Amino acid sequence: MNWSEQTKIEAITSQACPDRAVAFVRARYPVKTAEHVSADIGLPIHTVKRWLEGVAKPSWTGLSLLILAYGPAFLMAVYPKAPAWLDEAHRRERQDALRAEQRRIQEQLDALGA
Repeated sequence: MNWSEQTKIEAITSQACPDRAVAFVRARYPVKTAEHVSADIGLPIHTVKRWLEGVAKPSWTGLSLLILAYGPAFLMAVYPKAPAWLDEAHRRERQDALRAEQRRIQEQLDALGA
């Protein structure tokens, strides 16, 4: 996929970007969203509530903390026209999570003598 300069600018400047960030964290934490996100990224609850209410947008620091906390899945949600390297990072992250879940289930089965 060719991620043109125009696409990059539209993705970053669009109101849809903060809206998609809010949708991502609300889906992850449907209850007490601000409290959970605040705990995950280390910013005050008040700041996160302002994002959720649409009163403010995340600063560069806030966006960076969101990316660090939620990884490629967050970036894919915020920038749906992502470059190929991000698609690959998201796919690998999801594979790793599924393999970890598979190991946990196998350990439980082994403990039950299956």
